[in-house]
Amino acid sequence: MRRFLPVWFFALAICGSAQADDYDVLLRSASLAEQRSALTALLRNPADYISRIQQDLRNYPKLLKSGSTAANRAVYVAALVRDPSFAPILADRLGDAAVVDECIYACPVVFALTIYASFAGWTPPANLDPKLDTVNDLHAAIRYMSKISLTVRPIEEVIQGPALERNRRHIAGKTEEQLIDMAGPTAPPGAPRGLAAFALQASVVTSENRIPLYVLLINEGRGGASQEYRGAIYQAIYRAELARARGR
Repeated sequence: MRRFLPVWFFALAICGSAQADDYDVLLRSASLAEQRSALTALLRNPADYISRIQQDLRNYPKLLKSGSTAANRAVYVAALVRDPSFAPILADRLGDAAVVDECIYACPVVFALTIYASFAGWTPPANLDPKLDTVNDLHAAIRYMSKISLTVRPIEEVIQGPALERNRRHIAGKTEEQLIDMAGPTAPPGAPRGLAAFALQASVVTSENRIPLYVLLINEGRGGASQEYRGAIYQAIYRAELARARGR
């Protein structure tokens, strides 16, 4: 006898598939339009994606070895969604060798945990290994957050040298939105993406473009040896998150 499944079964299957597809798009698509659509869906119903994000955070060291872009995007999504279950999983990854290698300079896991500690009520556990550079970097970043001032800084305070002088005209007088466009993956060839990121680090004073700044992280691409671009966007996001916490 042929069995027929109820209509609600197919509805659940389609819904679950769409949710999985949105998350996969966010982690793997190079299209800004697709990313924004997927991120909108995820932030509208974050609870639907919690288990997927948890799984990727647990597998983060392994994912780094197979493709750091998707692995780090999962961490950035976790920082944005801010479910309480994510921070302990990330903290448990701080001592993994692959994570330590990824974290020689600006570190996605340290960034996410700094967001949790500063804006989501998470406290680093006392049993974190103080011999780990990642743990020391985390504590330093949390201390740094308490000293941030939401004032526009001269860009010379964050970058100096010939590159600034050659390209200053490209960032002079630009709005925050224009700087975000210049720092993003659709900037014209030769545009000073890194300089635009430094300008954002020095100038963000509201939370108006908080989500677009996270989208910059999702599209950080292959950074330089010391990950200056990534670090500058982290700093810009810290400022945007602080502004949000202060109602700005």
